[in-house]
Amino acid sequence: MLPFLIGTLTPQRRVRRVLPAPNSVDESRRSRYRVDLVEIIQAGEMAHHEGFDLLGIYHSHPDNPPQPSQIDPQFPWPTYTYLIISIGNRVSKDVGAWQLSKDECMFRSEDLTIIE
Repeated sequence: MLPFLIGTLTPQRRVRRVLPAPNSVDESRRSRYRVDLVEIIQAGEMAHHEGFDLLGIYHSHPDNPPQPSQIDPQFPWPTYTYLIISIGNRVSKDVGAWQLSKDECMFRSEDLTIIE
């Protein structure tokens, strides 16, 4: 599952909860993901109904750093945060937050603060 990040945009992005999103890729599920457009629309509607925004999606990169891979830019949504967790030996190692640049050709790093 690839959870949607649900929360508020102002004054800064703040995740309030996560919502499961099924991976619609049939092959190579360990290293590939895609979220169906219908799931994205439904998550956005649900967030709006609850008074929140759909901020983005998080996923993991097994045995790789928490930065966008060559495959990540193939299905980007320009306003979303992409939270990427690096996993090694089944343990989270590091985390990074990214957003597509305004010209939509590359990701830029976002500041990330984790509040418990």
